[in-house]
Order: sequence, then structure tokens, then C-alpha cells
Amino acid sequence: MSLLRVARCSYWRSGAASAVVSEQTSPFENSVDRYQPQFEGLRALAVLTVMVDHFGADVPNFPLPDWIHLGATGVRLFLVLSGYFITASLRRARGRMEIGGLSASKVMRAFYWRRFLRIFPAYGVYVVIALILGLGTIRQNWAWVFTGTVNWLIALKNEWPLASSHLWSICVQEQFYLLWPLFILLLPRRWMLQIIVSVALAGVAFRIGCVIFSVPMIARWVLPFGSLDSLAAGAALGWCGGRLRPSRAGWLIAAICFSMLALAAIWRVGDGIRLRSVMVEPLEAASFVVLVARTATGFDGYIARFLTLPGLVFAGRISYGLYIYHILVAMVFERWLPGPMQWMLTIPSVRLILFGTATLVVAAASWQLLEQPVNRFRSKKTRVALGPVPTEDESRLPRPMPSNKDDGVYEWRKRVFSS
Repeated sequence: MSLLRVARCSYWRSGAASAVVSEQTSPFENSVDRYQPQFEGLRALAVLTVMVDHFGADVPNFPLPDWIHLGATGVRLFLVLSGYFITASLRRARGRMEIGGLSASKVMRAFYWRRFLRIFPAYGVYVVIALILGLGTIRQNWAWVFTGTVNWLIALKNEWPLASSHLWSICVQEQFYLLWPLFILLLPRRWMLQIIVSVALAGVAFRIGCVIFSVPMIARWVLPFGSLDSLAAGAALGWCGGRLRPSRAGWLIAAICFSMLALAAIWRVGDGIRLRSVMVEPLEAASFVVLVARTATGFDGYIARFLTLPGLVFAGRISYGLYIYHILVAMVFERWLPGPMQWMLTIPSVRLILFGTATLVVAAASWQLLEQPVNRFRSKKTRVALGPVPTEDESRLPRPMPSNKDDGVYEWRKRVFSS
């Protein structure tokens, strides 16, 4: 069996008693929002599902039946979380613009600078190592990799390039963020919910068009338009600043969410040319919006203890490195593992432990030696330019904006969700 198939196998194979609590307090009363470690647990679960799915790609029914594609579900959770945190951060930045006299251009420069410093260091290290080692087809596709357009390459060729195919979701997010700050920072507040809903509907419409015109499934997955509804779902929650309060109906809500995830899993393995397949992503995104809103409030009991396990929190903190490097680790082991030890690659459970442990070590080293120092540097530079601002990629709780007559979100929240 060839473990290089790990790199080929991506996410298309794998793609109301409660109330939303909204405190009407200014987000600028405190420069840093309250840290919620349970979000790190969610990030860890998302990246671990992707790793397990890829490391067991060529083993039937390992570790779960083939119709359960963990990687697809994990990447959907990543997209919802990303839309949530980025939009909440941009909204807080907009508030600083309005009451602090900051210019939109200054805020956007800081935003793009922070995104670049968050994404590029580990991304660049991975690409350089893969180029030096000549892994997969990365040397042939270096221009696509360095420009962050691997997803377009995949769509054009209708195949998963070895060693770089997993970068598609990072490219999708960064392409989305090229324009998203313009919407959040510059357009009138009263339009914002309609814009977010329109963006989500555009994602569904894109997939419907793909079905009608028989566009390959890979393109539906990797082009940025196919992820708009997932990103917008998280963005809607981030813009509204909502949190899901614990209630007696919690188990009913959880059962509904699990049912939607199960239905999405069944439809994913069905006929991709049927229109019902376009609802896989919205079903997953809706379930994860509920999960994120509940996590923002904070779980209690055994769920809280599980999500805040030290190992899980640490894995969530280094989740970006885990995602970036896990394919590199798999390919290096396959190529250079000594002959007498090759048997370790033939036993799925042993291979999973070996690859997982090695990836954890590599990602932890990257976090300690590269990402964390860069994060401190970018935070310092941002504070110098803008003063204390909430970060867009830490597990911080978004604070709602102050009441504003021109802000349709406040009235909408007040009528529909407030307790």
C-alpha cells in the first residue's frame, strides 16, 4: 500500500428554549476579551479528525466506517470557527474606528499584516522543506503554492497534487479575507446581516450551479465560492455577538445537531449530481454554529472538563502547525523509514500513533521556535500602530457592539434572541 495516497485523499472524499445572550456593553471597555480555552478543544478536535482521516486514508473502515468522512467534517468546523473569530475581530476593529478616530486603511493594513504573520511562517517552512526534499509534485507547482492559489490548481486539473493538496483550505480562507474586511469595515451596519445571508446563499447557489452544469466534485470543494456558506455562518454569529445559553432543551438541540450531521454524512456519500448533495455543507455549518455559540458561553460538567484537557488545549493551540505539517510527516516516513521498520506502516493503529506523535513533536517545535515568537512580534507591532486590539485568531469571546439606531443587528437580536 502506498502512503502517498494520504496526500491525494482530501475532504471531498472524507468535503427554542435556549437564547443567545447579548450583553449591551461596549467592547472597548477592556482591551482584551476573556479567554475561552474550550475553543482550543474544538480546534484540536477539528485538526485531529483531519489527521486521522488522512493517516488512515488507504485503510478500509479505519478507524470508522468509510461513509463517515472525518476530514470533511473537521474542515467544516475550521471554516465556521474562522469566520466567527475573524468577523468578531473586524467588528470590534470597526467600533474602534468609529469612536477612536482610526482610519479604515490603517485598520486594514494591520489586519492584513497580522494575517500574513500568522499564516506565512509555518506555511513557508513547510513549503521550503517540501521543495528541498522534492516531495510529491510541489516543485512543479511551486508558483501556485507560493501565491496561495493551490485550490485553483486543484480545480483546474481536477486532481489532488501530492504534498500540497491539503493547503487548499488555507488558500480558501485567505482568499475570502482579501475582501471580507472591506464589507465589515466600510459598509453600513444596517446592511450587514443581509450581506452575510447573501454571501451564504451565494455559496449554496454556486454548488447548485455546479450540479446543474456537472462541474467536478473537486471544484465544488476547493474553490472559495463553495465554502462561502460555512464562512458566512460563522461570520453571522461573530457579527451578532451571540452566545447560546444552557437550558433544559440542550439535549434536544444536541440531538437535532447530531441528526443534521448524520444526514450530511449520508448525503455526502450519495450521488454527487443530485441537488440534495448541495445541502451537506449547510447542514454541517448550522450544527457547528450552535456548537460554537454554546462554547462561547462555556460548557459545564464533563464536556467542559473534556474540552479543557491540557493535552487537548495544547493541541488546539498548535492546531495550525498540526494541519500544515501532518502530510509532510507522512511522506517523510514513507520515503526514509528504514527497511526493518517498514512493518510499522502496515499496521494502521501503529502508523496512526507514529505519524500522530511525530506530527505533534514537529508542530510543537514550530510553535515554540517560530510561531509563538512571531505572534508576540505581530502583537507588539499592532499595539504600536493601533493601541490594544483584540486578536482575530485566539480563543477570545466576541463582545457585542453598543446599541446603535443604525445597527439592525441590535434590534434584530433584541426581538428574536434576547432573554
